[in-house]
Amino acid sequence: MEVQIEIEEQPKGAYYRMPVGHVVVAFRDAEALLSKHGIDRNQTAAALGLSPTTLVAYARGVSTVAHRTIPAATLDRIRDLAVDAYWRAAAWPYRIEIGGVEAYLTPVYTAHDDTGLVRDRHSHPLRMREVADKLGGNVRVTWSVNPRVTEVPPLDAAAALRSRWRVGVWQLRDQFQHIGRADADAVLCDLADCCRYTLWTFSTEYRPWMTQVTTSMVERLEAAVADIERGDDIQPWESAVARAMADLEDL
Repeated sequence: MEVQIEIEEQPKGAYYRMPVGHVVVAFRDAEALLSKHGIDRNQTAAALGLSPTTLVAYARGVSTVAHRTIPAATLDRIRDLAVDAYWRAAAWPYRIEIGGVEAYLTPVYTAHDDTGLVRDRHSHPLRMREVADKLGGNVRVTWSVNPRVTEVPPLDAAAALRSRWRVGVWQLRDQFQHIGRADADAVLCDLADCCRYTLWTFSTEYRPWMTQVTTSMVERLEAAVADIERGDDIQPWESAVARAMADLEDL
């Protein structure tokens, strides 16, 4: 059964909205972070399957004739490349070589996808949580100099919300693959009241580019996933507080 989902056009006045000028700044920031970690424009272009000239056009000011607005999906990819470079550099100081074998001075955490396959490893559990959440997987302790360190540290409230959001995003996109629809991002933007360029920032653990999700955003997403899994249309969401207030008004 095909689920019927109506998506309204994203309003220009979305609460989390990135103006065109800020899109250029976001692209330049991503290039600057890549450059800081030894990845130049030519290497970035090769990784993205684009020409360096195209990246130059994306970096031009919006008022110039040579400017081209970078597609949101391409900006997502370059930001992913940049934060990957950042996290690799962040782990480097904790590595040592023992007997010709690379080891870590801190516990090593691995991110596993939904099939259990190891997809990445790092000394920071939040980074591995981000990678695993986006793959519908989990995080495990692989190695520690202290044999008593066998569990991944618990998340604080804000990090737990970000993790729930990423898991919900993975679930929603997975459901859309099953029902043959390609506009999962449109649903996500509608649920988060954001533009497509801002959507990526809700899922990152790279703090300078992070936008913290709210409890209501996560609950709306989880409710939408539940609706789709039941084969229903996505229903209008109402917070528990709003429902309680409505119940009081009925008395």
